Amino acid sequence: MKIPHDEGTLVLTRILDAPPARVFDAWLNREEWQAWIGPEGVRCEVPLLEPRVSGRYRITMHLSGGLTIPVTGVFRIIDKPHRLAMTWGMEGDPSRQSLLTITFKKLGQSTELTLRQEGLRSASNRDDHGKGWNSALNKLVAYLTILPTREHTI
Repeated sequence: MKIPHDEGTLVLTRILDAPPARVFDAWLNREEWQAWIGPEGVRCEVPLLEPRVSGRYRITMHLSGGLTIPVTGVFRIIDKPHRLAMTWGMEGDPSRQSLLTITFKKLGQSTELTLRQEGLRSASNRDDHGKGWNSALNKLVAYLTILPTREHTI
């Protein structure tokens, strides 16, 4: 059964108090991504990160109670500091793959981040992903706040 496109698409926007290149780098540096990716209360490891077009990544989410969720994907677009696109889904389950596109728009010294996830299986799946991404973006905001500023080139 095919669901309406808008029911399978999640769109979130956040304003982050950091320049686009800084926010962009937090997605493609293993230590940085590992520090904030995943919902609050979930510890994640990034054992594989190949930050190039056609490069792969793997995230292992460690939930309470010992459950782990492996997420994998392939980078489709890396256009620093404007746009990043990658597949996103449960490892080994082609029916649970989606396309994640993140845009980074300069707003003075801040960044407007827009996250769009397409290809989710249902409205409830979209809403569940929305909760997870909102929680992860909370962690990204906190991470950028406590991290010392460093130079980021465009």
